[in-house]
Amino acid sequence: MSAAMITNNTNDPSLNEIGHYVVTSHPPGSVLSAVRCSFFGDGSVDVAIAKSNRLEIRQYRACPADDSSSDPSLPLLLTLPIHGRITSLLSIRFPSLPRDCLFFTTERGSTLSVTELDGSDVVGRQYPVKTHVTGSFANYAASIFSGGCQSECGPLVALDERKRCIALHMYDEWITILPIHIGYDGTMSKRSGPLGDAFHVRIEEKTVLSMAFLQTNKSSSGKGKLYIPQLTLLHQDVRGFQHVITHGVDLSKKSLVLHSAPDNASSSMEGKPSATTMPPPLERLKKTRIDGGSAAIVSVPASRTSSLGGVLILGQRQITYHHTGEGITRTLPVGGDLLLYSYCMVNETHGDETEDERQRQAAQLKYLLGDEMGRIHVLTLLRNVASDGKGDGCVTTLLLETLGTASSSSALVYLGHGCVFVGSQFGDSQLVKILDAPVPLSGSIDGGEEKNPLEETTYLRVLEEYTNLGPIVDFDLRPCGDGHVSGGGRKDDSRTTKRTTGNQHHQSVLVTCSGVGKDGSVRLVRNGVGMMEHAEVEMPGIKGMWSLRRKFSDEDDMFLVQSFVRETRILGVHSSGSGDEMDESEDGGAALAEVTIPGFDSSKSTLFAGNVMVGRFDLMLQVVQDGIRVVDSESLDLVSEWSPFSSDDDSDADEPLGLITVAAANESGQIVVALHGGILMYFLVEGLESSPMIRTVKRTTLDREISCIDLNPFEPIRGDNDMDLDGERIVRSSELVAVGLWDDFSVRLLSLCDNAKTSSSLNHKCSLLDQVLHINLGAGSAVAGEKAATQDVTDVENGDGGQHMMARSLCLVSFYSHASNNTSLVTKKGGSPAMGNKADMLLVGIGDGKLISFAVAQTGLSRCWSVHSRKEVSLGTHGILLMRLRNGAHLNPEVKSTCVLATGDRPTVVYLTGGNGGCSTNPKLCYSTISLTVEDDEEEDGQASHRSITVNAASSFRSSQLFSSAYTNDGHYSLCVCDENTLRLGVIDDVQKLHVTSYKLGMTPRRIAYHEAGRVYCVGCIDGDAAGGSGNQIGAELNMGNCVRFFDGSSFEEINRIDLEPFETILSLVSVSLSTNSPRTPQRQDDAKDYKPYILIGTAYAYPDEDEPTQGRVLVVECKSGHAQLKSEDDAWDGDSRDVRQITQMPTRGGVYSICPFYNGTVLLTVNSKTHLCQLSMDNDQRGELTIVGAGHHGHMLSLCLSSLANSSDTVSSGVGRQPKQLAIVGDLMRSISLVEYLPKHNVIEELARDYNANFCTAIEMLTSAIYLGSESFNNLFILRHNANASSEEARVRLDTVGEYHLGEMPNKFMGGSLIMPNQQGYSSADSGGSLTSEDVNSSPVKVSFDQKRK
Repeated sequence: MSAAMITNNTNDPSLNEIGHYVVTSHPPGSVLSAVRCSFFGDGSVDVAIAKSNRLEIRQYRACPADDSSSDPSLPLLLTLPIHGRITSLLSIRFPSLPRDCLFFTTERGSTLSVTELDGSDVVGRQYPVKTHVTGSFANYAASIFSGGCQSECGPLVALDERKRCIALHMYDEWITILPIHIGYDGTMSKRSGPLGDAFHVRIEEKTVLSMAFLQTNKSSSGKGKLYIPQLTLLHQDVRGFQHVITHGVDLSKKSLVLHSAPDNASSSMEGKPSATTMPPPLERLKKTRIDGGSAAIVSVPASRTSSLGGVLILGQRQITYHHTGEGITRTLPVGGDLLLYSYCMVNETHGDETEDERQRQAAQLKYLLGDEMGRIHVLTLLRNVASDGKGDGCVTTLLLETLGTASSSSALVYLGHGCVFVGSQFGDSQLVKILDAPVPLSGSIDGGEEKNPLEETTYLRVLEEYTNLGPIVDFDLRPCGDGHVSGGGRKDDSRTTKRTTGNQHHQSVLVTCSGVGKDGSVRLVRNGVGMMEHAEVEMPGIKGMWSLRRKFSDEDDMFLVQSFVRETRILGVHSSGSGDEMDESEDGGAALAEVTIPGFDSSKSTLFAGNVMVGRFDLMLQVVQDGIRVVDSESLDLVSEWSPFSSDDDSDADEPLGLITVAAANESGQIVVALHGGILMYFLVEGLESSPMIRTVKRTTLDREISCIDLNPFEPIRGDNDMDLDGERIVRSSELVAVGLWDDFSVRLLSLCDNAKTSSSLNHKCSLLDQVLHINLGAGSAVAGEKAATQDVTDVENGDGGQHMMARSLCLVSFYSHASNNTSLVTKKGGSPAMGNKADMLLVGIGDGKLISFAVAQTGLSRCWSVHSRKEVSLGTHGILLMRLRNGAHLNPEVKSTCVLATGDRPTVVYLTGGNGGCSTNPKLCYSTISLTVEDDEEEDGQASHRSITVNAASSFRSSQLFSSAYTNDGHYSLCVCDENTLRLGVIDDVQKLHVTSYKLGMTPRRIAYHEAGRVYCVGCIDGDAAGGSGNQIGAELNMGNCVRFFDGSSFEEINRIDLEPFETILSLVSVSLSTNSPRTPQRQDDAKDYKPYILIGTAYAYPDEDEPTQGRVLVVECKSGHAQLKSEDDAWDGDSRDVRQITQMPTRGGVYSICPFYNGTVLLTVNSKTHLCQLSMDNDQRGELTIVGAGHHGHMLSLCLSSLANSSDTVSSGVGRQPKQLAIVGDLMRSISLVEYLPKHNVIEELARDYNANFCTAIEMLTSAIYLGSESFNNLFILRHNANASSEEARVRLDTVGEYHLGEMPNKFMGGSLIMPNQQGYSSADSGGSLTSEDVNSSPVKVSFDQKRK
């Protein structure tokens, strides 16, 4: 998917300048290839995975031998971007190198590379790899391969088992050989590198389907001859017959020795047959007329009596083992047609096997096979080996057993201990474990259909799943909760469903058609963090909230303190639902009810509350306006207090102190409060033998009133003990307090350490509450902060003064990286992770919705404090309060992490990511918006609008009684949030940028549209299991039934289904608003009631004996939301059902490839090479008729796509007081993009201009009235511009190319919208923007931004 920003400030495109950028928002997930290797070191089990233009390295981690409860894992350790789409991947081990190297080729330019890990770890390094060699075949393609075409089956690659050479087949009738220098030690020289000079040899076989090198005998009992590498080819002749043949590769002569060559054809001049001879003619492998559906050959290890091994031929109807030298051919018929897509050998060699295990492994060979239905089979080759180890080792029998069903696999990698990585191009990749005994299936994808009893059990258990959005053939955008959901027929509806414009100014959810066959699904992709709400209660007026534990050592919170104006209320967790405040009855019994803490003052507003541990005293702390109160956690009684009006402190009695305005404290008993007049006081809670007391440590006066305070201590590096020997939490004190002032655009960091008394050896000395850093909030302070790192008392300022940046909230926090690989290599080895995994930060919340962050560090011998890496983001328009969140780190240390919640109109979670072995050098701060929406009361038509809520206060609240332990122990954050009227309790999702929700369909989705009026998803599917009778067969081809399924927009329950006719295929599906008015009639402002939302379905009848469809139709369907029951009794639903009704249909003379909403409630559609305008008319009985209006446009090869600005405010006026020009663009299969205009006066569609370049369009979008975006089949994006005001006619009828970009993927659709919440501040008149989203086949979400600025 891609997003694009567009602008339009003038109707004259000549005054605009265009620019664009592209950025990926979600990495590709489609797996092309995967290999097992030892990339991170000798003995490590790693998996290298090729995903389009990215290379992922995962490391297999088996469960400990003494821990049977845990499961193996496959964490991601390294991600490498590759310049080009990876087409093949191999693993090579050079004996002189400590780890394996990866060899891969790419599609663009046919480049190749040999890459190895550079160093012993990947932590904190951007791309910790070393490329030993790289090259390109682009020049060879123009010279040596002149006249040839690229291989029909794609680039094929094979590696000789003895690492002598690599064979590549990229062009028909040519094989490229790359010699390998096995003695390469990692140092490049003129004569020695990892690869020798490539040479190219011609072959007689035209269509090569698969190739592999034969394996040689490694035992000393063989014949003792080492032949030249034997390359076996599976090819197909011109008559469709398939054959297997073997040729020799003579590396010394740089030539290919054909199978038919004489016996001495490859003997060298010196007579050394051990390295340069071909096998005798009778031993050269060859097999003719094999199974016609064969797709791959697999080399098999040699037997004890043969120098060369045989091959497995994986056919569609049978599996064949053949060895010409031994004269053995074994066939295994398979039931039905079995399309095998992937395979791997099962190798359980660990080095510590017993003699019995080695004998058993020698007696049989096992291979895992994956077919198109996702079934995993194990193929066993029984060999002639007796129990005592004697025998020739020849293959005697083939056995095939089905283990179970996983995702449709494109790559299988056996990792050991029964674990298999299943890489998929059409579904989610998986890590599965092969069980010793079958277990019942947990569920069925096919719903209530009867299943074969043999398929009710499986030997497979899924351990992990890795999201893959591809292949994405279609998508739609659904507005998030803040988007208004309009109902059909309402007077306040817009004339058209302005989804293109509306989605550009609101955050949207991306709904995709993903997967193929049984892996087909609908994916909902949203940006930000969602909150699963558990309970809510109406409670207006909350000003602040804090959570308290009953004991300091408890993991669960017990009390929720809420501050109101002139009062404080407390909610407590009860084991039974005795209270009526916030009952959580689903889990059997925990509830929140109002309680009292005797030691707390409930008659005043609370400024701070928290737990304190001082010595052996377990305490609670409350700060109110007139004092500080310390309460015993066990008895809940007051044990100590301090008041600004008391005379038992060190202050002057003649200077009465004012009320407390701001307060902050931490768990060690450090308290800092601000009083009227800019007075700042520092206290310590000290535990004496008798009872704890509050001691006044220091008092100072600042030059302004204080607005905010924070003194949270920075945490040590991960790896230091956070618990003592008894498992208790260690309490740490803070060295700093951050202070913000009113009418001051800076933040002061004051010292809480008296270095003048305790650290005489340091050059930098300061007393308590002395200023150690003055940070100006304006841009440029980060640079100044870095310069001030060596100053004794740092004053960071800049010239602009940081206007309008008064701090409202402060947060000192230590972030740990939220990387996908939770444990890095250094952690595994027992050491502490690198400093890159932790960052001490200062966050500053501003009153206008901005959030400013600084990295805080101590530098130099004097340990001076400094800040750097200033970053400013806008999170909304309301003031921001900052709150730290904690998760269940005590029970699961691997998920320990810290993040910060920023409240406001766009509540956001701030967290750290990267720097932990990924692809970024330093960790970076990320921001994920929390989706908090409420549903308003239903209106007259039964619809309910959704709106986002503004969070005024929040607090973390962890309770295993209220929430399931699955949420509280695995890293989820539970919290309470409140707006002006309501208090909500819930759990937020995993902290990450994009969240993907999957809904399995069990069939291939083809088209999708979200219908706002009916609140349904309409999904056009290909049902591969549809029963086809004899009437559905033409030319012995079976029709796959197409259908349209309707799903509820909230629960995704299927509410209706429309089955199409035999051979009818869905080509287009849109949700539009149509009018019954004639397009000739000018549109009035009060005729919005005539616009109604409908679903239009365009189809074609794809008969096998037709090259191009000659029939099709357009279905008009109405879907209303409400309580109306469906016509059929079988379709009756209880509760809120949908009424799905077909209004009319219109037959066409061809396939309806595209439908586009147009002006005045009409639609444009393309039928084969024609473009038509259609109008819906209704009679008095509400029976509709869709008709073609006027004359269409003819002049294309095949019109695949349409786009217009009918739903956008960016239109072109044809004159003062006139209607805007009704423009559209048409994308052709071969003839690029054309601009057409509908003329209502003449009822014709006329072509205005076209692009004369031969672009094979796959998707188009009309960005503005004069700027158009297109994508073509060579994975490129191009931008066209129409100069309507040009002086010459030749320039006016030509679309000029003004931008080009190689995307590397083939987009299927563009659509205006945004996955993030747009900035609410708006855009200036000279630079405005919108957004565009697109999807490609391999699900590489990409963001493409386009800007137009006035010159």
